[in-house]
Amino acid sequence: MSTTKKLCMFCKKLGEQNYHENGICEAAMSVYCRRCGQQGHMTSTCGKKNALWERPTTYEELIPAHVRLQWNIQTHTRIEYPEDHATSEINDLNTIAIPDPHIKGGYEELKTFADRHKIKVEKVTKPSIESLLDAVMTWGAQRGQRVVILRDISATV
Repeated sequence: MSTTKKLCMFCKKLGEQNYHENGICEAAMSVYCRRCGQQGHMTSTCGKKNALWERPTTYEELIPAHVRLQWNIQTHTRIEYPEDHATSEINDLNTIAIPDPHIKGGYEELKTFADRHKIKVEKVTKPSIESLLDAVMTWGAQRGQRVVILRDISATV
């Protein structure tokens, strides 16, 4: 079994000339991106767009700096986030409301919305409701926006 050693671009940015077996850099894997929650790159080099804030990585970051200094808090207890947090942290300003395609006139409005925003929808003759919804939801997620379906609310007085 042969191992390949490659010049590490992460270490090179740090001013080092390191070669790692199979291209796995321990220094890069110790870096945690606060914007997307992945390891291996810094927040400043993250390719994710529309991040409004950087998530804290440790509980100690939630404690004000002067309190940490006063009490000499030097621990770093990592916060484990659940996997389903992707849309829960999007600011309300980045919410797009779309009509419910299951109610009367909703399908046509949603199709017009997709056409106006040049959203590509998988279709044979005309797009199905599911493929139209999937395309709009994917489009919103790629732009870092939450897509909410407006339901018809009937109130009786």
